[in-house]
Amino acid sequence: MPNAAGENGKGSKQDLSGVSVALDADDDYRVVVAEECFDWRELTDSGLRDALDSLAEVLQPLADGRKAAFMEPAYDVECRPSIALVDALYSSDGELPRDKRVLLQQLLGKCRRVEPDEADLPQPVRVADGPWREPSWGTAHTLSRAAAGRAMSCLLVPYAAEPDWPSGWLTVRRTTEAGHDEVKIHILRLPDDTPGFWRGLLTHENIPAERFFAFVEDAFPRLLFAGSLGLHPFKGAYAEVLPWLVKLLGALDDHFARTLAECGGERKQVVRRFSALGLDISPESPNTKKNAKAWEQRNVDYGDGTYRCEWHGKRLWDRDRVHFSLPIAAHDDRVLIGIFVGHLET
Repeated sequence: MPNAAGENGKGSKQDLSGVSVALDADDDYRVVVAEECFDWRELTDSGLRDALDSLAEVLQPLADGRKAAFMEPAYDVECRPSIALVDALYSSDGELPRDKRVLLQQLLGKCRRVEPDEADLPQPVRVADGPWREPSWGTAHTLSRAAAGRAMSCLLVPYAAEPDWPSGWLTVRRTTEAGHDEVKIHILRLPDDTPGFWRGLLTHENIPAERFFAFVEDAFPRLLFAGSLGLHPFKGAYAEVLPWLVKLLGALDDHFARTLAECGGERKQVVRRFSALGLDISPESPNTKKNAKAWEQRNVDYGDGTYRCEWHGKRLWDRDRVHFSLPIAAHDDRVLIGIFVGHLET
C-alpha cells in the first residue's frame, strides 16, 4: 500500500497525485463551474471588478488542469447586457477590465471544457422545500456525475444569487425519466469551503486506501504530512478508520493551533475542547517522556528538520493512534502529522 511519500513499500516511488491518471485524468475533475458565475449583467463597474476577483480567488487553486471543468455552452451565456462570455473574454470591447479578463482567460484555459451529453440535459430540481427550478448546464452536469457515484462540487460564487443554495453538502431532488431521484452534491462559494469538499470526497466516495494521500493537501491545508506515513499500521479496517481519521485531521486542521493559542497552552483545556467535538486527543504522559526509547519513537523527520509528535489522537482506547506535533513556526505554524500507528511504546 502506498504511503504519503508515494512509496509502494518496496523502495520504489509511485506518484500518488497521478493515480487518477491511470483511471483517466481527463475524467477525474471534481468541480464544475456553473454558468451563474458568469452572470454580471446587474453589476456596476466596481461590482464587476469585485465579482471577478471573487471568482478568481476561488478558482485559482482549482485551475490546475485536472480538478475543475466548465461547460461549453457557458461561452454563449449573456454575461453583460447583450455581450456573450466568449466576446467578453476575447474582445477588447467586452466590458471586462483587461487585467481581470486576461486572468480569467488563463484560469478557464486550465479547466476541462466539457461538451454536454444527454445525461446533462437540465431538468427541474429542488433543494429541501425550495422551489423547483431549471438548473444551468453546469449544475445539471454536476448532478449527473454525482448520480454516477462521484463526489462532485458545483462552483456558485457568492454573487450568484440564484440558486440560493448554501455552501456545503446538500441533497438535490432531481427530475428524471423515471420520476425523481435524490443526489448529494457540494456547493462551493468561498475559498474556505474548499477543504470541506475534499474531506467529504474521501468519505462520500469511499476513496480507496491507495488514493488517500492524493487528496490530503487539499483537504487539510494547514497540516503537514510526513513522507513515512502509511495507513497499514492501523489495526482497524480501512472502512472503520477512514471516517474517524478524516474527522480528526479536519479538526486538527481547523482548530488545533488556534485552540492552543486561545487556551494559553493549557493542555487540559485543549483536551476538553476536542472532547466536545467528539474526539479524544492528549499530550504524551510524563511517564512516556521519562522513557527515552519511547520518547525517541515520537521524533519524525520532515524537510530539513526533526520534530517531536508529542500529541496524539486515538480512535479506541487500545488502538489506532495519530501522533502529531505542536504548531511549527518554521512552517507557518502548521501541524505535522507524523505517525499513524496501532500503539507506540509508553
